[in-house]
Amino acid sequence: MPQRILQTVKKTGYKAGLLLLLVGSYAQAGDILVTVDGIHAVGTLHAALVSAEQQRWPEQPLRQLRSEHGQLRWPDVPPGRYAIELFQDSNGNGQLDQSRRGIPLEPVGFSANPPLLNGKPTPRDSLFEHGTANSQLHIRLQHPKAKK
Repeated sequence: MPQRILQTVKKTGYKAGLLLLLVGSYAQAGDILVTVDGIHAVGTLHAALVSAEQQRWPEQPLRQLRSEHGQLRWPDVPPGRYAIELFQDSNGNGQLDQSRRGIPLEPVGFSANPPLLNGKPTPRDSLFEHGTANSQLHIRLQHPKAKK
């Protein structure tokens, strides 16, 4: 009988230790705060947070946000290397409008503010390190050139 009590105590101890480990790792997750510059008066911001280890922007990001103003917040993000892609939906259709050649027709922005001269940057071009504390980023929207 004492053997069975000892096994029960061990199992309970393992479960409590696992719970503390999970709570401890959750407590180590900081927020990612983004301020967006260059916003037009009309349009919703659509932002996607992805792992920066990827070669291409995935169809399904880790987390998505929408905002009517220039502030975005992803709460409790575990430490790691991330990238953010965002656009301002000027016409309210919920997607980034592009030309036939794939050139954005609405304002776009990426973490690390890479130049868009060579086309859309990769997540690695836009990566930032996020630790256990809150990360604050500034992303500048780049507006499409007006047609002449």
